[in-house]
Amino acid sequence: MAIVDTEDRYAGAFDTVECPVCGSDEWTHLVYQGVFCVTCNTRCTLREASGDQGFIAEFDSQYTWSVEEAEPIPETDEYGALASGKWLGTESRGYDRYWFSAYADHVDGHENEWEPAWDRETVTAEAD
Repeated sequence: MAIVDTEDRYAGAFDTVECPVCGSDEWTHLVYQGVFCVTCNTRCTLREASGDQGFIAEFDSQYTWSVEEAEPIPETDEYGALASGKWLGTESRGYDRYWFSAYADHVDGHENEWEPAWDRETVTAEAD
């Protein structure tokens, strides 16, 4: 028997969502604790989008491990180390990312140059 119970949930959503910190698409659900990135331990919480088909994912970098090529979400006094995004669609049709931002983007006077992993990979590939 495992020390921590795990189970697979939200198959449709977590087949689509990548971790904004490290870019991994592998998630594990720790029962009563939440869903965490297997690579860097960033926590992800899903909720329904009001009025739209799809979901909103909130990522918390408070639990993130130090991993090579991972860049934690910037932390602010008001919000902590959070980022969120909205994906539109259904499990049968697939999901598309509609918007994504770090909460630090919305704090006055806070300089934020952080980008999610999928954008960092694009910039790195274009530079090469």
